[in-house]
Amino acid sequence: MKRIFAGIGISLLCFSTGCTVMQSIQGKTVNTMAEGFISEVVIQNTDMESRAELTRYGTDAWQIVFSEPQNLAGVKLEFIDDEVKASYKGLEFSVPQSAQAIRTELEQLMEIVDQMSLNSELTGKTEDGKIICEGSIEEGNYTLIFNDSGIPEEFSLPCYDLQVKFENFTPQNQAIPETETTIPEVSETAEEAVIPETIPAKQAAAIAAE
Repeated sequence: MKRIFAGIGISLLCFSTGCTVMQSIQGKTVNTMAEGFISEVVIQNTDMESRAELTRYGTDAWQIVFSEPQNLAGVKLEFIDDEVKASYKGLEFSVPQSAQAIRTELEQLMEIVDQMSLNSELTGKTEDGKIICEGSIEEGNYTLIFNDSGIPEEFSLPCYDLQVKFENFTPQNQAIPETETTIPEVSETAEEAVIPETIPAKQAAAIAAE
C-alpha cells in the first residue's frame, strides 16, 4: 500500500512541477530486406571476426562466400530450404569445423529476415535517425538496426555473442541460384592459393593441380 501511495505522490509531484516522462518514439521504414539482396558483412562472434559476401535470393535461399579469415577464404555456404552445402572452387565438401559456429548463428539471422520479409514495412523505436527493431526467437532476443532509408546496418544476437555489420547493401531482384555457379577468378597462382585445411586431401590436391 505504501508503494502505491508513493507512486501516486511522485505522479502528482511531476504534474505540479511540469516534469515529463521520456517515451521511446516509434518509427517506420520500408523493409529493404523483404526481397533479394547482396551485402558485404563483417561477422563478429566469440571465436573470431570474419568478412564475407552475403546474398539472399528469397525465403530459404541464401548464400555466403567468405573472404576472411584465411582458413575460410573462398569457402562458400549455400542455404537452400533445410539443406546446407559447402564448396571451394566448385568442389563440394562437408561444412568446415571452423565455419560450424558461424553457420548456426547465420541461420538465426536468416530465419529472422525470412520471417520479417512478410511485411513490406518495419516498425521500431527511433534513435539518432535510426530505426531499431527488436524481437525474440527461441534462442533469445535480437536487435536489427536500419538507417533512415531502410538500409540494414547492424544485427546482434547477444545469446550467441553475435554481431553482423552490413556494408554496401544492395537490393536485388528475387532469383533462385542455379545448381552450378560460376567460381570467381582468383589473382594468385595455384601454388600461391590458400586452400582451407578442412578440405579433404584428395580434393585439395585436385584444386592445386588445376
